[in-house]
This record gives sequence, structure tokens and C-alpha cells, in this order.
Amino acid sequence: MILGAADPHLLLLVTLAAVFAAVIVLVTGVAKLLGKGFQSYEERYVAGATRTLDAMYLTMTPRQIVSLSVLSALALFIVFAATSRSIILGSVLGALGFLAPIVTIRVLKRRRDKKFGEQLVDGLIAMGNALRVGHSLPAAFELLAREMDNPMGQEMRLLVQELRLGVSLDDALRHLHDRMPGEDLDILMTSITISREVGGNLAEIFDNIADTIRERHRIQGKIAALTAQGKLQGAVIAVLPVVIGLFLNAWSPELFRPMFTHWLGLVMIAAIILMEAVGCFMILKIVSIKM
Repeated sequence: MILGAADPHLLLLVTLAAVFAAVIVLVTGVAKLLGKGFQSYEERYVAGATRTLDAMYLTMTPRQIVSLSVLSALALFIVFAATSRSIILGSVLGALGFLAPIVTIRVLKRRRDKKFGEQLVDGLIAMGNALRVGHSLPAAFELLAREMDNPMGQEMRLLVQELRLGVSLDDALRHLHDRMPGEDLDILMTSITISREVGGNLAEIFDNIADTIRERHRIQGKIAALTAQGKLQGAVIAVLPVVIGLFLNAWSPELFRPMFTHWLGLVMIAAIILMEAVGCFMILKIVSIKM
């Protein structure tokens, strides 16, 4: 009888011990999986971001950018989860905070590449004029390094320094292309290489390339003007549900609170986010024209 009475307690104790051990194993496995996943993400990000940071002459390392992303995500999560008392909203804004530093660097890099492409036309004309008055090609690069604004001036100064240190012109141009990839610069490198091998009027070639790039920029500007209305409509449609949600939440919090507390409201928010993402992607595909 004593053994029979003790059996339920012993069974409960064994069950709790088994559940505790299973939870420990599960937490350990998830922690290892998340650690490996973060390490893999960090390695992939470091491999891709090192070239971007070097091209923008930033002294921050990729691991510092990753750490900044984690800190911004935690800060936004804590602030908005505490103020709104919604873990879902804090998680969403924390995810956006994690992506903010990376997206900012990529936007700045894209803007720098665009400005370099716009300066390339004037740079080609200046190099063509320098070659006509008797300067050599390295001297034409030095002229651009002195006269052009950044980022063209920065890139030309670095190219000139490499030439002074004994780097060949082909390698220096390849390094320039690695920092500032683009079709226009690829055409310039190809024309310089062919001209050095088989000869030709390099000044005239630079003028022709400048005319081609200028015409391409003109067509791209015309396309951007024609698709601006579609992009604006897409932005308005994407922002409108968010604005309406914020207005309803401010106007009647009691009416909008079930969206964050009830499971059906959370499902609706997830569906809204998914449909917003799909709609924005489709609009961008429609209005984006590649040349």
C-alpha cells in the first residue's frame, strides 16, 4: 500500500525530471542553432560588407556594424515594447532597427556610385582634353585627382597613389572597378586596354564614351520621369494602411486594442504585412525598367 501510494508521486517526479531534461536539451539545441546561424550570417555579411566599407572609406569594421545592428534592435524592442505594451510591435520595430544600419550603408553606397557615374562624363572629357595637349594617361589621372570633387577625386587619388607605388595600370584600373563597379567604368577599362594593345586615338575614344554615357543618363532620366507617378502611387498605397491604423489607434485605443491582444487581430496584422510586401514588390517590378 505504501509503495502503491508513493507511485503517483514518483511518477510525477520522474515526469517533471524528464520534462526538465527535455527543456534543457531543447534550449541548448536552439541556442547552438541560433549561435551558428548568427555566426554564419556574420561571416556572410563580413565578406560582403568589407568591400563596401573600404569603398566608402569608412573606418568601422563589419563586425562593429553587426554589433550596432543588434544594439539598435534591442533598444527599439525595449522602448516600443515598454511604451506600447505590445511584444509584437516591439519585435517588428526591433527587426527594422536591426536592418537600419545595413540598409543605411547600402543606400549611401548606391548614392555614391550614382554620383561617381555622373562625374565620369566630365572626367572623360577632361582626360580627353589632357591627352590632346600632350599629357600621358597617368598625368590625366593626376589631373582628375586634383580637379574633380569626391568621390571621383578620392578614387583618382587612390589610383594615382597605386601607380606611384609600382602597381601596373591594369591592376590599378581593376582595383578601381572593384571599388566602383559599373558598366560605364567597364567600358572605359576595356577601351584603355584595347588602345594600349593595338593603338588608337584614346582622346577620341574618351569623347565617344562620354557621349554614350551622357545619352544613357538622358534616357534613364526620361524613364525615371515617366515612372515617377507609378512609384508615388505605390508609396501612397503602401503607407495608407499604416496611417489609417495609427489614426484609429490614436482616435479610439479601445477599438484598436484587439488587433494587438487577440489572436485573430495578430493574424490580420501578419496578413496585412504580407500583402503590403507583395504589393510593394509587384509595383516596383512594374515601374522598374532595366537598361
